Amino acid sequence: MNTDTQGPRITARSFFREMRTYGYTPNQIIRIINELLELVTHCVQEGRRPNTLVDAGVNERVLTQDAR
Repeated sequence: MNTDTQGPRITARSFFREMRTYGYTPNQIIRIINELLELVTHCVQEGRRPNTLVDAGVNERVLTQDAR
């Protein structure tokens, strides 16, 4: 298990900054975060750590222009 405490914080800040740079609004970023939480929740419920979304059994979702 990785015990790095700064990595997640740095990654989250970088992700947020990138999303804002690409023009996403805070509400759209919240929707993206909710999607990520759903993926993680699904993995936890399955009791495994998948390497890909396909392994997680999650349908691939594509962000459409109206989601931006």
